Order: sequence, then C-alpha cells, then structure tokens
Amino acid sequence: MPKEAIKDLVDRIIADGVITRAEQQHLNNAILKDGQIDPAEKEQIERLFDMIYRGEIRAVP
Repeated sequence: MPKEAIKDLVDRIIADGVITRAEQQHLNNAILKDGQIDPAEKEQIERLFDMIYRGEIRAVP
C-alpha cells in the first residue's frame, strides 16, 4: 500500500476519533503487505498508536 494510503487512513481515523475493527485490519494489512515500513509510514503509525495510548482515539467494534 502506498504511504499516502496509510497517511490517509491514519488521518481519517484521527478525524473520526475512533478506530474500528475493520480499520485496524486494513492498517495491519497495509503494514504487513511488503514487510517494510519506511520512515514516513513509521511516523504515521507511531502518531496513531500514541493517540490511542493517550485515549484520544477509541477502539470500537
């Protein structure tokens, strides 16, 4: 998945304030697709995980 797609997905999750199970799966598939994470993708993923950890993003079914 292009890094723009990961960025778009992360931006949408942040805008919604929630991450659904489907979005979690989509993100996992994108991360694992080519087995490599470039610095821009890593930054986006860490940004999202930090927000989840701080309670700014809720996980929903």
